[in-house]
Amino acid sequence: VAEEQDYMATSCCPAWHSMIEKLYPGEMKKISMTLTPMVFTARLVKKELPGCKVVFVGPCAAKKLEAIRADIRPDVDFVLTLEELQGMTEAKENALNEGTAAGRGFAVSGGVAGAVTALIGQEHPELEVKTARAEGLRECRKLMLMAKAGKYKGYLLEGMACPGGCVAGAGTLLPVDLAAKVVGRYQSEANAASPLESAYRDEGEHLD
Repeated sequence: VAEEQDYMATSCCPAWHSMIEKLYPGEMKKISMTLTPMVFTARLVKKELPGCKVVFVGPCAAKKLEAIRADIRPDVDFVLTLEELQGMTEAKENALNEGTAAGRGFAVSGGVAGAVTALIGQEHPELEVKTARAEGLRECRKLMLMAKAGKYKGYLLEGMACPGGCVAGAGTLLPVDLAAKVVGRYQSEANAASPLESAYRDEGEHLD
């Protein structure tokens, strides 16, 4: 970007990915090949613990469709929404605190592009990163129409099917504004800010 292609689109939201595939198939080659956090983490866990079962829990109903894709099915065994989990068991305290602030921010609209921009700024401060984002499929369609027309040359485009980001998914338990605040607090509590400081960086570099 922009020497080899006009723009690059993020790959984290499966509904955004599916929308492009169905409505703008000619633009599919411009979607990042980066795995979603769900798949990346699942592959990391299965590499560390062969034979284990991986369960993804979150507010996103589209993750169920992502998990049944032929190339993803071996990695993620079950997908539950937060609402489904609440109906099965009472929540318990989780002592894990290994995620970085950048990764935790993915759940809110603008979080993916923000993480990429921050990392590039850290590693290559001489480069300018231009971004544009859309929330909700109506706005995502407008963004893609403009990108297809050449309005976003050299940009990183972030699309989130749910207004507000993943925190507004169909299986959420909180109002979007409150959920976004909780994510913000969760980010501030992270022991590390950058993915370069992740405890799993070395392992992740060897995943397919």
